[in-house]
Amino acid sequence: MAHVIVAERLTPQAPDAARVRPLLEAHAPGTVAARCGVPVETIERLAREFAAGPSVALAGGVGTQHEQAHGAAAAALLLNYVAGNVGRTVHVAAAGSGGAALAGPRGYGRLVELVEAMRAGQVGVLFVHGANPAYASPASLGFAAAMGQVPFKVSFSRFMDETAQAADLVLPDHDPLEQWNDVVPSGGLRGLQQPVMQPVFDTRQTGDVLLAVAQNLGGRVGARLTAASYKDYLQDAWRAVQREAGVDGPFEAFWTDALQRGGVWTSPRTPPRAGLAAGVSDMAVTAWEAPADRLTLMAYPSPVLHDGRGANRPWLQELPDPVTKITWGSWVEVHPETAAEFGIAEGDVVEVASETGSIAAPAYLYAGVRRGVVAVPTGQGHTAFGRYAQGRGASVYTLLPAVPTGFGGVAHYAAVDLRPAGAHVRLSKTEGTTRQLGRGIARATTLAALRGEGPEEEHAAHAAAPVPEHIEDVLHEWEEAQRTEWRSRGNYAGEHPRWGLVIDLARCTGCSACVTACHAENNIPTVGPELIKRGREMSWLRIERYFEGGGEEPLETRVVPMLCQHCGNAPCEPVCPVFAAYHTPDGLNAQVYNRCVGTRYCSNNCPYKVRYFNWFDYQAPEDPRTFAWPEPLHWSLNPDVTMRSKGVMEKCTFCVQRIRGAQNQARLEDRPVRDGEIRTACQQTCPADAIVFGDLRNPDSHAARLAADARAYHVLEELNTKPGVVYLTKVRNVTEA
Repeated sequence: MAHVIVAERLTPQAPDAARVRPLLEAHAPGTVAARCGVPVETIERLAREFAAGPSVALAGGVGTQHEQAHGAAAAALLLNYVAGNVGRTVHVAAAGSGGAALAGPRGYGRLVELVEAMRAGQVGVLFVHGANPAYASPASLGFAAAMGQVPFKVSFSRFMDETAQAADLVLPDHDPLEQWNDVVPSGGLRGLQQPVMQPVFDTRQTGDVLLAVAQNLGGRVGARLTAASYKDYLQDAWRAVQREAGVDGPFEAFWTDALQRGGVWTSPRTPPRAGLAAGVSDMAVTAWEAPADRLTLMAYPSPVLHDGRGANRPWLQELPDPVTKITWGSWVEVHPETAAEFGIAEGDVVEVASETGSIAAPAYLYAGVRRGVVAVPTGQGHTAFGRYAQGRGASVYTLLPAVPTGFGGVAHYAAVDLRPAGAHVRLSKTEGTTRQLGRGIARATTLAALRGEGPEEEHAAHAAAPVPEHIEDVLHEWEEAQRTEWRSRGNYAGEHPRWGLVIDLARCTGCSACVTACHAENNIPTVGPELIKRGREMSWLRIERYFEGGGEEPLETRVVPMLCQHCGNAPCEPVCPVFAAYHTPDGLNAQVYNRCVGTRYCSNNCPYKVRYFNWFDYQAPEDPRTFAWPEPLHWSLNPDVTMRSKGVMEKCTFCVQRIRGAQNQARLEDRPVRDGEIRTACQQTCPADAIVFGDLRNPDSHAARLAADARAYHVLEELNTKPGVVYLTKVRNVTEA
């Protein structure tokens, strides 16, 4: 693409264009097309579109977890440079302006040096903080064995993880919610962290421990570190921050303002000059390929557990992977054609072996994986760390070579062999059907179609079923009675709100943060892998995933958050024999727990399948198989939300406790509820602002304005359930070939 932009002069030429052109000669569209399989026409079209408008090229993720990471990053930066993006959509920080995390490309290289020093007996005391290298590093590196050669090891881990287990002394750090700290993620940005609660356990902040040790040792270090606490040390450091930021006035005012804002943000007085570095004369990038008779392993960071640090949290273990929908374990993703070559079916346990070790895990057939590649997420396979992490799944770090990448990380690629292990297991996943079957659940359109310049997609809008003529008069009388006889019918006045939710599928990424937020807010229990297999998960909000295309067509993944739709014409309400499911005057489909007798008729009649039945008493400590709140997890329960018992149906309430709290506060202040004052837990947590809650009856509310958008639709609208959840069609900026 950069070659096309420069050759066709699609953007103003850079000052050092004469040096740029020779770097791109070996990367003409024809040469690149032959290597990567992308047609020349596509490369040229993408280059012209990239240069035409605001754009940005990013290099990162698994694509930079190999030896050629520097080449991939340099290619992305060069593309931004020739497209004129530097200073517009790409801002280059001054050298050395980042924090320790961005200090250089030798992070993993330094770990290798440390291991060699420990093996040689050159390390007398080892401190480990905020890391678990005995687990989250390649087994071939031998960190755990080298750690055994150190005479005295100290871990500041809050959990007894693999590294802490090998330490001589464990001094648990405060939880992040209990400690003072700061962070410098990039130039001009300094974050300030303050405690929001008192320490729950007998822990000490690591900074306080190190200060006390230094002062007891004395000497030059002790003489320099005289602060009485880590908070005092932090304040002393931030006096220099105030001077650097050029903020006048007393330090106390600056400190208070920084605490309120969460830090300080400054811009460099002179933006750094961006250009081709001196000495750059080559842009050769060598592709990584496994030997012809072997497969390529791609180990990718789990979007749920990351590198394993979240494995001891049951909320995260039970959170389905956004694509595979698998919970509570490891799996090996294999392309269906590759699986057919090896005689592997989904759920078959397979052995993946490299030069450094082997693991066994069930196979998941996924057309989104390249043929000849097996993909395994990180995060599982702990031998310590806690009751929810230990002994679950397999660690992909066993397969990785101890090879550093150009970015300072560890290579996440390896040549492997694959073979069936002769066993079969049922995957613990929440997946329903993989296809929409023409029902228009997760709709998408193209930008051209939205402008009226192209055809609509296959899943076009479904019209609501027409009302039969013989009941039109009855419905008219009923609606008129609702307006004129609201008091005698137990309703509020007609101007009462109609609460609703708008979800923008163009913003939703399927990250599932909303699902975990719902668990935390509403005291939803985790049930474990065996009950997941029996379809007894309790999550009120799920992310449904559907595949489009495949085969000869590109595979597209679509996601749609699915929760109780709070229907205005709810099918669940009339079938409940005890009126446990009823409709509130402000549009909520409510559930009275102490009325429910567990007939489950409401669940049978719900077309969205968003009601969940308590098969067990998850609050009962006498049954450890289903007890969801062992100490200290019971301290996380929300006192504003009722705990449900065995035999009771439950579902999304639109966070009714927040609604009633805001209404009560507004009543005390003699004012209406303001638009945006009520935020559901899922809305509050969504990093993409894809969820908006509000009054659909108020045309000036944010939610109502979004609901009136041309992209708005209801799921299964043809059933006339009149949902209170509105979805906005996803927009794809694609060009038909």
